[in-house]
Amino acid sequence: MKVNSIDIFCEIIDNFGDIGVVYRVSKELKKIFQNVRIRIVLNRLDEFKAINKRVKDVDYQEIDGLIYVTEKYLEENIDSFGTADIFIEAFGCNVFEEYIKKAKESSKLWINLEYLSGEKWIEDFHLQESLIDSKTLKKIFYMPGFSEKSGGVIIDSGFLERKEYGAENREKVLEKYFPNCDFNNKLVGTIFSYERNFENLLEVLKDYDKETFLILMGEKTHKSFSEILQKKLTENFGKIVKYGKITMMYADFLSQEEYEEVISVVDFNFTRGEDSFVRGILLGKPFMWHIYLQEEKAHMDKIRAFTERFKESVEDISDEDEKVLDYYLNLLEEYNDRDTNSFEKGKEDFKEFFKNFDRIDFICKKYSKFLLEKCNLVKKLYKYIQEY
Repeated sequence: MKVNSIDIFCEIIDNFGDIGVVYRVSKELKKIFQNVRIRIVLNRLDEFKAINKRVKDVDYQEIDGLIYVTEKYLEENIDSFGTADIFIEAFGCNVFEEYIKKAKESSKLWINLEYLSGEKWIEDFHLQESLIDSKTLKKIFYMPGFSEKSGGVIIDSGFLERKEYGAENREKVLEKYFPNCDFNNKLVGTIFSYERNFENLLEVLKDYDKETFLILMGEKTHKSFSEILQKKLTENFGKIVKYGKITMMYADFLSQEEYEEVISVVDFNFTRGEDSFVRGILLGKPFMWHIYLQEEKAHMDKIRAFTERFKESVEDISDEDEKVLDYYLNLLEEYNDRDTNSFEKGKEDFKEFFKNFDRIDFICKKYSKFLLEKCNLVKKLYKYIQEY
């Protein structure tokens, strides 16, 4: 299939996850479809400006060969702008009616890019057609997931380059956050979360046999730690605070590239949502995932589905590692087993997490290798388009 143009629609609701995923997919598609016009259509720009500091508050702009246009501006100028050969509707964002009307006459492929899921049923639904009233336009469901039969996860070359950079430049990167510190034989991690109680984590780390450095990211993370630390701090230097053997830094908001640089040099990452969660997995380092809370604890079905995919994908490990894996996956579930994003203390126990840190690191590296080799979303999507 010859492709001259691609449009990607994204509706940002209340977080950075949607635009983070779309921004990443867009950059990678541009590397593959170098001579293809790619437009990203956004309902608003505030969150995008936060993760990409070159974005301006204008309706139409081009950055690194990608065109960014507001949905309102495209709708007002649809007669002159037209549609694309392929358009991607990210996360059920509902493309406006006039675009769909024109696309049924001039476009070739409509891809409904769904949210990432570990649930088994998506494998049967992946690449299935949704019947629409058009002789030339076909609509298919694209289901990202953690198995070979699913649509995979986003593995972009820029991230892999930063991953390699981080492996070689740990001291240089960490110096930006903790000046004049020695990181030899120290444990360093990042925390990026929704609101929650981190007391269980802090109580384990304050007496851990290694000194620990934590980089705290995002307003909700900052609020979560401040809620606990206001009565516990042993030293307070503004953005850098201490509690026992833990040194914490309240980081400013980082661009997508800056965030990836940091998580690539540390020893472990606490992540949230979808985009940072997948980056955490792909690094092959111990991670915790704070999933977005849903009513009636529906999010727990997604957590359990992910832990099932994780367990079945990690092969050829010892009996001892198998026990550690079971503990680790159970910890992931306990970490998210809650009704509200409150500051109520949870049931999760991190003692074994740090006691078995090296074994968990080994397990995470095996799982990362599996995803990198067999679950590359953009490569799978490109192959489908070429064969369409």
